[in-house]
Amino acid sequence: MALDLEYLKAFLVVVEEGSITRASARLLVAQPALGRQMRLLEESLGVRLLDRLSTGVQPTAAGRLLIEHARDILREVSRAEVALGAFGQQVEGEVTVALPTSMVGQLAAPLFRSVRSRFPLVRLIMREGDSYAMQEWLRGGVVEIALLPEGDSDPSLNASACTTQTLCFCGRLDLIPGGLRPMPLREAVTYPLAMSMRPSRLRRLLDDAARQSGLPVQPAVECGSGRLLSLLARDGAAFSIQPWVGPAPVLVDGLAILPIVEPTIVRSLAVVWSTSAALSRAADEVKGVLERIVSDLPAA
Repeated sequence: MALDLEYLKAFLVVVEEGSITRASARLLVAQPALGRQMRLLEESLGVRLLDRLSTGVQPTAAGRLLIEHARDILREVSRAEVALGAFGQQVEGEVTVALPTSMVGQLAAPLFRSVRSRFPLVRLIMREGDSYAMQEWLRGGVVEIALLPEGDSDPSLNASACTTQTLCFCGRLDLIPGGLRPMPLREAVTYPLAMSMRPSRLRRLLDDAARQSGLPVQPAVECGSGRLLSLLARDGAAFSIQPWVGPAPVLVDGLAILPIVEPTIVRSLAVVWSTSAALSRAADEVKGVLERIVSDLPAA
């Protein structure tokens, strides 16, 4: 007959206490019930395990042999429980994340390092794109998670708002009179601008702000990539208006990042995922990591 682990545990306590009465108090079990457990254990093994004396109980030779094996059995069971618990806690799988091109430099390395450190069995795939591309990837199931500007305003997506972006004027510092300073929108639009193509959210936001201020926006060149905007600005061929998270004005790798003012233009930044399917455990953990990294970015 199979051994009952609870009976084995109770048997060891009875032996340690030398008394069913004291053992029952320690185990919080009624004395008659504990005595019955010991009898059932003896019956299942076909041997007498305890000598019942007027002063208590003592293990028989068979009982002493069982003590040794019972401790080994319970020790192995405990080890198995720990091992299986750790196995159940392991997170593994493939997770695809999309990041805005404008924030790849700030986020890609910290996200990769954090996920690799905390979840070594998770294979991370990162893509970069503009808002329109990331929305299409989410709808098509190409990516599971994205960091989307104004993502909390899209009813087709689950969203966790993390921080805000400020639109900034970007260009070579030596080509900007006045140096590191806030840049009024009315002045920014007088420079040769490389701007995002419509229907990007960034372009719509900037066009709306300019129209409300009665300002014309006539870009010198339109680009479908935030990386192209940065390359043109670094080269000095043009200037750009791009989103930024963090203190500004600031000089980053030779590029002046000046907050647009009069008016200040900000937008929310949210971690988003599709409402049509639940995230895998691995994707949910990666989502949490990305949320923390974005929320911890320095404020403007």
